Amino acid sequence: MRYHQTQIQKDTDRSAGVNFRGISEDIVYPWLSRNRFEGAKSGWQTRTLERPKPYTMTYDENIAYVKTEFLAVFDEIEEHAQPAFYALTYLIFKQVVRREEVRITLSIPKTQDIGTIVELFRLHFFRSYKGSKGASRLPVLALHAIYSVMVPELKRYAGKTVVALNAHSAADSQTGSIGDIEVSDNENAEIFEAVEVKHALPIVESIAADVQLKVMDKSIARYYILTTHQNCEPDDGAKKIIENIKAVYDCQVIANGVMPTIRYYLRLLEDPSAIFPAYVELLQSDKALAHEHRTAWNDVVMSITN
Repeated sequence: MRYHQTQIQKDTDRSAGVNFRGISEDIVYPWLSRNRFEGAKSGWQTRTLERPKPYTMTYDENIAYVKTEFLAVFDEIEEHAQPAFYALTYLIFKQVVRREEVRITLSIPKTQDIGTIVELFRLHFFRSYKGSKGASRLPVLALHAIYSVMVPELKRYAGKTVVALNAHSAADSQTGSIGDIEVSDNENAEIFEAVEVKHALPIVESIAADVQLKVMDKSIARYYILTTHQNCEPDDGAKKIIENIKAVYDCQVIANGVMPTIRYYLRLLEDPSAIFPAYVELLQSDKALAHEHRTAWNDVVMSITN
């Protein structure tokens, strides 16, 4: 089973021929999804898992923090005659544990103090997480929560709706999205405003060029490029493209930092604390997050109040 591609199955004298990608997409993922378990549509979406190399203990690609456990399961079954049934039983048990962990009760602060709210988000976004991916998703969730409160309140967004978030792993080319967050016009369903969030990346020319490609055939009024990088000023190349987008496509592109933008948006809200229920709901449901991102929120809230 470790020889997961046809092109490498000639390298083993044992019977091989399992189509891992097909089994993953046609059987495993639908079952995981029906039972509300975690799992990508294909475990072979990542290029490190698609290398034409067998999954032996000498596999030299970087599979992040699950590498040892992933390879050890195959090794125990293939080399040490451990029953695959028990391995599968244990993996399903761990899925049940993870599913129940998601159901933890998350704190919903009531503070309207903008400084405190910004600090809560800062501590949650930039916390040192142990290894699970997903932290880059947190600013997107916070901004979406803010938009969900802001759009019904402000005159600028009359007749507009905040579009539901796409999955974190979904490519824009697959979903048709032009940003992480989108506000659509109820009358014609066109995107009125969009936000792209970059994590720890400066706003350089190539990022602005991507935005130009996204808006060139759209009737979009405003596009935000926001980053968590300490330098949120666009470089000279990005500035030129941003000016060109305004002149040619009549789309205002605003490049800024995530935290300054959050602070500004909060000042526009009648009750800034109204964003917390929306943020917590997204924390509970977003599949890109791990258990530690959720428990970290409670820790952050408690640290502020103590």
